[in-house]
Order: sequence, then C-alpha cells, then structure tokens
Amino acid sequence: MMDNYALALQAARRRFLGYPESCWTSRAGVTVAGDRLTTTFLGRPAAVSLTTGEVFLPPADRPADYAEALSIYDWLCDSPPDARAAGEYCPVTSLPGVYVGGGGLTIGGTALAQAIEDRADGFFKAVEALGGRPIPLGDLGAKIPIFPGLSMCLKFYHEDDEFPPTLTLLWDKNTLAFLRYETVYYIASCLQKYLLQLIRGPDL
Repeated sequence: MMDNYALALQAARRRFLGYPESCWTSRAGVTVAGDRLTTTFLGRPAAVSLTTGEVFLPPADRPADYAEALSIYDWLCDSPPDARAAGEYCPVTSLPGVYVGGGGLTIGGTALAQAIEDRADGFFKAVEALGGRPIPLGDLGAKIPIFPGLSMCLKFYHEDDEFPPTLTLLWDKNTLAFLRYETVYYIASCLQKYLLQLIRGPDL
C-alpha cells in the first residue's frame, strides 16, 4: 500500500503527463529533445521523462526524491508564462498573501549554519556550484537561482556571545506567482541538503 508521499508524487507525475508537449517547447529555460525535457533546479541540470514523468538529477541521472520532484513539477505545471520576478527579497512570512507569524525559514544553530560558520570559503564554493554568486548581505550573502527566471538570497550572520550562527532564506516577492506556498519549504529543504553536502566535501 502506498504512503501519502508516494500517492502525492504519483498524482503530480500524472498531472505533468497530462500537459501536451507543446506546453514546454516554447517555455523559457526549458528544452525538449526526444523523450526528455531539460531545465535547471538550484543551478543544476534537471531532466523529466515525457513518457513516464520521472525526474532525474545529478549525479548520474539519479531519480529525484519527493521534495525535488514536487518542486520541479510545481514550477513546470503551475508557473504561468507571464510570471516575472520582482528582484526584491523578503522572508517567506512576508510574501504577499502569506499570513503566518514567526521568522520563517531562519536556520540558526543547525548543522548547515555551523558548517558555514566553520568554512566560509566552502560556503562560497558551494554557492558557486549551485550557479550562485556572493552579494553584500549580512556577514555573508549569496544569490542562488531556483529555476530559470526565479532566484533566492541567503543571509548569514556569524555566531557571537549571545546567538549561534544564523542563516536566513529570502525569497523573491513574486515567488508565489511561480510556486505554491508549500513548495517553498520543499525547495528550502533541497537547498539545505545540497549546501551541507557541498560544504562538507563530496559533490552530490
């Protein structure tokens, strides 16, 4: 018997396969060749089978996990062709239409925040590996592409006598024109995983 995650993934895959191939051939940031649609996700190549709907990522065409696949399906299926990034960034709780208290996706005292604290050089190498670049924000800042036409920013503060190292994820103000609200959290989990693996050593 399938669990809820498997059922949700199966439903998202069916939805993607319900779109005609013509939906993708003229879309910016998407290429269709043979059985495959290719695009980028967090600065890395992503491929989707037009026959089975399966999503593949590096290294070596591995099957995407739940968060990765749902993020990619959401962008492909729910992002309208006229969606445009604002170029202004804010916490997820400050996105237009979001009524949630708290700081929202501030990562303090976690393994990732500590890894950045210990290896700032590794952080910037990881950002570069994800197609990003340093920006002047906090003690350490970076801008990383999520999908073609949509980016996010990272703001990091070093630890001090009172607070642990803290990483805050900032989202383009028009993010919810491209994605569902819950997908922001899927993308955040993918980004944290990628950065931690890259900073600590071997590539994905």
